[in-house]
Amino acid sequence: MISARSTARDSLLFVYGTLRAFVATAAGERLRRHSCLVGAARVAGRLYDLGRYPGLVQRRRAGEWVTGELYRLKSPHLTLRALDRYESGAWPVPARFMRERATAYVGHGARRGVWVYRFLGPVQDRRRIVGGDYERHRAADGGGEPGNARALDLPTPLGGGARTEGRRL
Repeated sequence: MISARSTARDSLLFVYGTLRAFVATAAGERLRRHSCLVGAARVAGRLYDLGRYPGLVQRRRAGEWVTGELYRLKSPHLTLRALDRYESGAWPVPARFMRERATAYVGHGARRGVWVYRFLGPVQDRRRIVGGDYERHRAADGGGEPGNARALDLPTPLGGGARTEGRRL
């Protein structure tokens, strides 16, 4: 179960897809306004092209990595709650992604405990992103339409509730 109380270790989030800085989405823009970039990182796993966005699943063998960005969240509890809604999809459809703990490797091997969203659906009919880097994959495919550009419902800077720049989640 995910605790409602935030701790310092809960403030690190690894993103690998449409929340990364190279993808122009409202959700990514809001995430960056409510966090600080730590830097490039990687986690163990496999990455699949799901169409409008990628999905990370458990790795099958050693040496399978997913590349992304590591962010330190300014208000972990509020931001993670909003991201949980964003990543779970529209109700009543079952959740597409689940937030889990993982180990991210930063720089020259420094390890950090992070949150990451893993894809819950089947991937057998999906194209694997060999090398685990969504940015390189999109560049090789000619860019394409940014995925899942719904707005992320995050608190206002003055704590006056939540705003959304697109449709409400």
